[in-house]
Amino acid sequence: MKKVSIIIPVYNGMDFLDKCLDSVLNQTYKNIEIILSNDGSTDGSLKKIKEYSKKYENIIFESHKNVGLSETRNLALKKATGDYVTYLDVDDFLDNDFIEKMLECNDNYDIIIGGYRSIYSTGKINFEYFTNNTEWNRYRRVTVWARLYKFSFLKKNKIEFPHDRIYGEDVVYTMRCLSKTENVFITEYIGYNNLVNEDSITHRNKALIKREVPKMMKYIDEFISNNKKFLVKKSENVKYYFLKIFTAYLIEQAHFLNYKELSEYYDESFSLLKSIFIKYGYKVNCKNKKDEPKKVNLMIKLVIIFNKIKHPKLLLKILNRKFYKS
Repeated sequence: MKKVSIIIPVYNGMDFLDKCLDSVLNQTYKNIEIILSNDGSTDGSLKKIKEYSKKYENIIFESHKNVGLSETRNLALKKATGDYVTYLDVDDFLDNDFIEKMLECNDNYDIIIGGYRSIYSTGKINFEYFTNNTEWNRYRRVTVWARLYKFSFLKKNKIEFPHDRIYGEDVVYTMRCLSKTENVFITEYIGYNNLVNEDSITHRNKALIKREVPKMMKYIDEFISNNKKFLVKKSENVKYYFLKIFTAYLIEQAHFLNYKELSEYYDESFSLLKSIFIKYGYKVNCKNKKDEPKKVNLMIKLVIIFNKIKHPKLLLKILNRKFYKS
């Protein structure tokens, strides 16, 4: 039986630890190890983690000063001994058959991607995400959870999260992984439950995205820029991936940044994107992806068109008028 390491980063997760760990301890598949990585919690999480580790032999933990989610996952990964690794956020939980069902897909894949459900604390389902096994769908969802990663694949290719505090670390990690393998499978099975948490960093401080998107792009470029074969063979996917990152956050920030701030985001991020494309030998264009919603394809197309006619600020004015509420 293959061993699976379940990595759970914990920062002030007292309110969620019991439900999260119960969902793992009650897995129908038993050859698992649970790695709890405490990121300088101040709410008593560490005490509860120690209690669990004393009670269950397959729970191990490490604790460190607060360094952020990316480095916390990296530190936990160093303790992993499984054949496969999966990531679970402390405020989320798994269906009891998650590991069993995900491993049923295994034909020695480097990455197995499952679906997930977005769920409220009341138990009401917000939505369910599942998709079919096509090439672009490997790139489409960037969250690192609801997946199994072959540990030997991660080690061989030295794949880690950025050694930095960064919003969007999953965006970086996903491209790093996919740039190193085509041995990927997508299953329609849904067994991961992602809690809708209004207090999460994403909902608390959207303004930080303005400075973080360029960092995401740099960390992706840093890892894949020497992988010439991948950049040529998968050029349409790489171009779309970068453009989608830029465009998605452009739309999101149009709701809460004024025109001047939105322009600053555009200037820095799009300038970096273009410099990366030049380095890769790409033009600022791409084909629509049929697996993407029409509005995503449309917005990327508009960004490309307004850049081509050299009037990007006109697009920003349209977005500002449509979305921004002072």
